[in-house]
Amino acid sequence: MESTPNEEIGPSDIVLSQAQYENAHMELAPLSEHDFSNLVLANGLIDIPPEGRFEVSAYFGGKIIQFDLLKGQKVVKGQTLFVLENPTFVQMQEDYLDAKSQLDFLTSDLERQKLLSDENITSQKSFTKSESEYNSTLAKAESLRKKLEMLDIPIKNLTPAKITSKVTIKAPISGFIESIKVNQGAFLNPSDIALTIMSTAHMHIELNIFEQNASSLKKGQSVTFYLPDNPTQKFEAEIFLLAPSINENRVLNVHAHLKDEKNTLNLVPGMYVEAQIEIDKTRQAALPIAALINSHELNYVLSLAKKEGDMYYFEKKEVTISNMDNEMAAIIFETAPKEGTLFLTKGGFQLIK
Repeated sequence: MESTPNEEIGPSDIVLSQAQYENAHMELAPLSEHDFSNLVLANGLIDIPPEGRFEVSAYFGGKIIQFDLLKGQKVVKGQTLFVLENPTFVQMQEDYLDAKSQLDFLTSDLERQKLLSDENITSQKSFTKSESEYNSTLAKAESLRKKLEMLDIPIKNLTPAKITSKVTIKAPISGFIESIKVNQGAFLNPSDIALTIMSTAHMHIELNIFEQNASSLKKGQSVTFYLPDNPTQKFEAEIFLLAPSINENRVLNVHAHLKDEKNTLNLVPGMYVEAQIEIDKTRQAALPIAALINSHELNYVLSLAKKEGDMYYFEKKEVTISNMDNEMAAIIFETAPKEGTLFLTKGGFQLIK
């Protein structure tokens, strides 16, 4: 008996014409071996390392006479953040120049006293006194020099005419202003934090792994993560460090580094992320996901039983899905198909109701 297109000639058979096959842009393919990743699911936060956050203060207090930064503003290392003024800065420079001047005289005097002592023209006591005064003044000059360097006051060509009451506080790292705790005109004490700079150059993710999955993890495993409101944009990372113990919430903290730190334009520290950690891979017989047809909560595929002329004869087979990724599904048959069997991998979703 001749079959017409789309006519079911048996409980699991479907017949299509060449025209139907082409109009639906159908495709055939055999089973293929595909690597499926076994994954551990996790959640966590975008974070930065401790060296990525710098609290800016001043070694010596002063009145803030220039401050025009805004929260969130980008700064670069070495950029002037604000300017302090304090009469103490003037006194320190004056004391340094005075000590330096005395040191020049005491150096000459020490050399003269040593020469006289070597020739027994003067007493050892005079030489010792001269040496003591030299060492004391040298220590004072070096101490003041260090303090001025900490204030970033140039001392190489410091003269009385170049003494200043102002110092500039510069950015120790490049990044963004995370917080501001002072205002222009306020007095900044040495113990006060003026602002915090956050660098996003080396962001990482901190993940929480349930206790039952902790033993499956190790350094170097691949991590794919995304933001919950944009799951299609994936980011890649790699486990760098595992916490040595399970915390009080019965989870393991995992530290992962981004594989491409330049691809972080949409990431901000503190963001919540969802992640998948690849613990191993298994190779299984698979078909493209488009080959699956779901009907009444069961999954089917269509295998090509035969082709006669311009007619395609398909057999409906119920299958079990044992694994799946974004492209392929691992298929288990009740009865294994013959080697080389072709399956409809595209265009068959309307053929089974």
